[in-house]
Amino acid sequence: MEFVRFTALERHYGAKEVFAGISGVVRDGQRIGLVGPNGAGKSSLVRLLAGLDEADGGTIVRAREQRLGYLAQDAAESGPQTLRAAFDEAMAAGQAQEWEMRATLNRFDFAESDLDRPLREFSGGQRTRALLARTLLEQPDWLVLDEPTNHLDLDTVRWLETFIGRDPRAFVIVSHDRYFLETVATEIWELEHGELSVYDVAPGRAYSMYVAQRTQRREQLQRDYETATAERKRQRAVIDELRTHGSHNYSAVWSREKAFARLDAAQAPRAERRKIAVALSAARRATGGPAVEIKGIAKAYDRPLFANVSAVFTRGERIAIVGPNGSGKTTFLRILSGELAPDRGSVRYGSGLRTASYAQSSVDDLPAGATAADAVMRMGVTDEEARGLLGRLNLGGDAGDKPVEAFSGGERRRIMLARLMAQRADCLFLDEPTNDLDIASREALEDVLAEYDGALFVVSHDRYLLKRLGERVVAIRDGAAHVVPGDYETYERHQHALTAPVADNGAARAASTVPSTVAAKPDRQAVHDAKQAAQRRKRAVSEAETRVARLDAERKRLEEEFGVSELYDDPQRVVELQHALERTRAEIEAAMTDWEAAVEAFEAGG
Repeated sequence: MEFVRFTALERHYGAKEVFAGISGVVRDGQRIGLVGPNGAGKSSLVRLLAGLDEADGGTIVRAREQRLGYLAQDAAESGPQTLRAAFDEAMAAGQAQEWEMRATLNRFDFAESDLDRPLREFSGGQRTRALLARTLLEQPDWLVLDEPTNHLDLDTVRWLETFIGRDPRAFVIVSHDRYFLETVATEIWELEHGELSVYDVAPGRAYSMYVAQRTQRREQLQRDYETATAERKRQRAVIDELRTHGSHNYSAVWSREKAFARLDAAQAPRAERRKIAVALSAARRATGGPAVEIKGIAKAYDRPLFANVSAVFTRGERIAIVGPNGSGKTTFLRILSGELAPDRGSVRYGSGLRTASYAQSSVDDLPAGATAADAVMRMGVTDEEARGLLGRLNLGGDAGDKPVEAFSGGERRRIMLARLMAQRADCLFLDEPTNDLDIASREALEDVLAEYDGALFVVSHDRYLLKRLGERVVAIRDGAAHVVPGDYETYERHQHALTAPVADNGAARAASTVPSTVAAKPDRQAVHDAKQAAQRRKRAVSEAETRVARLDAERKRLEEEFGVSELYDDPQRVVELQHALERTRAEIEAAMTDWEAAVEAFEAGG
């Protein structure tokens, strides 16, 4: 069923138009990830869908008697006074049972004593968890979540990913967390420059598919533009030729002029961020020899962080350092870089190793009074290379001539990253390098780091970056550090496997406190959810097959139209048909990929 359909939607604030003419629909079972740069209007759109604001134009049609669960981006700043009040409101709205409230309390890692604590005493992450728990406890028919992973620790994010992945309801999720979107989304909506583009994707590789399809779409738009521009030039040249040679066939000239005037002017695609040739390179090629060797290192402050850790990290190796907040990740990185001495043990570096570090406090190291370009040039690159690096981090154009003091905190971090990229170090130590960067800047930084051939140690909560770069993992938790076999993607799958049963066990423990007739309810729900999931997988295969068949029929129709001899009397129509056939063939290829994924999911799910 359809929960909401919107057509030709408009939103503007004063003279500023946020978006106009956008349309879409939210259906049962969809998990829509809404992405776009800051200021594109993502929160404005979901507030319209939730009925909290009125549109400035267009129509919104909502399903009757379907309850919406809405979590605002700033929900943690307001709301009920206590956790108990929040849960009481949710239970009244959704008619949840007492055991379900207890299960939710456990699932979100709250204690019984937290129920009557004022929410203002909770941390930002705890308030976010509390209000997310309230939203789920309301038992809505579909949900809109605006940046739900903000302030959540990774264990809770992993639990939420598992929960949403198993839930049959529809979700619209605004998020900058690319790994979260990669895991849960079945569709990506991109809101940019006031336009909404829709991409069909598959959970587990959703964001990757979106990036590939977006690239393909933009390349096709560029080809269409170039073809249309060439055709206009050709027709203009024909008309000019007829006029130049004094054609007496005035009706033919006038007819061509009239037809040319009816042609829409080719609209150039929006300029993409310029790709630059500057790369992050080591002083010498990676040889496979040792970069950093640690033996028996230990560190403690008021409690032990880790002890007796030994490992050898080779040149060219990429290491992800992960763990909960406060576990000692940054301390471990500082010991590796030589900035901090361990309590015990030793750190040795490969012969002639040249290192460079980036930390959140690095912004304080920018040279006072220097322009952004000059600050980067001081690391040994030319003016052109410095401006190219800044441009890659979205500080192009005149920004290079501004003094560093004129930039915001987030922009100054980007200047520091450009300085880091300009160094020819054999080994890099990076502490949360993507903080405060938008997705485009994160992807640009990742491109550079992926090409780097030196050793790389990264502390980050950005799991998408770690998935792309992390060849080995150092996991720090509960006073111990372990070098984990396998890459980061393997580690993340293992953490998901550990996190999911915790939530189920929490529900089981809560259920055990109520009579057995009620305690059996989660099992029946699990059976119901499994049946629903199987039906969705089967429906996905059927829908994919239907789409492939429809596109193939369209391809045959277009190819048959090329066989009509009269077609070639109209060159413009020939060009249009060529473009239509290219697009259809590309769509068939994408549809076949989706069909294969749907079949694999169906067979894997049984």
